Amino acid sequence: MSHLSGGVAPTNPRLSRREITFAAGGTGAATTETDLFTVTGAVLVHSITAYCTADLTESAGTPTLSLGVNNSVAEFIAATTATAIDAGELWVDNAPDADAEPLVAIMKDILIEENISCKVAGTNNISGGVISFAVLWTPITADGTVVAT
Repeated sequence: MSHLSGGVAPTNPRLSRREITFAAGGTGAATTETDLFTVTGAVLVHSITAYCTADLTESAGTPTLSLGVNNSVAEFIAATTATAIDAGELWVDNAPDADAEPLVAIMKDILIEENISCKVAGTNNISGGVISFAVLWTPITADGTVVAT
């Protein structure tokens, strides 16, 4: 993984979107890593965004959620208390905010060659909630793609 310095202008960027609904028995289960986007080859991620459309809830305990890639599950966003992510909030760091939030450096201009994923951790499950993810990207290799899983 590499972070680029300076403003890198997108060249024919592409957009991939994915919405994930958390459920205690599946995507919200403690210690579950869920691929959001399958990445083939190498791509430049110009930005990755996450917008909550339904409050994340817990069945008990204190589950957390992180966003990253398969071999570094907190590459983009460190573990965040799941119930702190509410409808109408932008999740770009471990303190979600409503209204407007600048993208932190870790969420833009990143070279990757691993699937983008989120991971539930902590002491229990995320029992409900919905987050919509969007990735603006450009292929670096001839086979470079980002596809919602």
